Amino acid sequence: MRKFFLITAIVLSTTAAHAGLDTNVADANVKAPEAAQTSSAQRPDAGAAAAQRQAMMQQKMAMKKQMMMQKQMAMQREMQRHPIRTRLHFAVLRFKQKMHSTFR
Repeated sequence: MRKFFLITAIVLSTTAAHAGLDTNVADANVKAPEAAQTSSAQRPDAGAAAAQRQAMMQQKMAMKKQMMMQKQMAMQREMQRHPIRTRLHFAVLRFKQKMHSTFR
């Protein structure tokens, strides 16, 4: 169990370092209570907020699609390089999944 937590911590720290994320506890997006009380003139209108949300959703979907394509291409390369090993690997995964669902 200790090894699992150690490996998880290492993977998460390297992922955060690779992505260039700030792992500090303090978050820059947290606002003071007095800053939360803004007048209605300072708030963006609903149309702009909806457009921004829509753009973010489209960007997120495009990124997901790109990741799926990359995974699919990697799988095709792996199948071309090692067809028997890859099929055996997935057969073992299916067997493990069946055993897990059977003995739940």
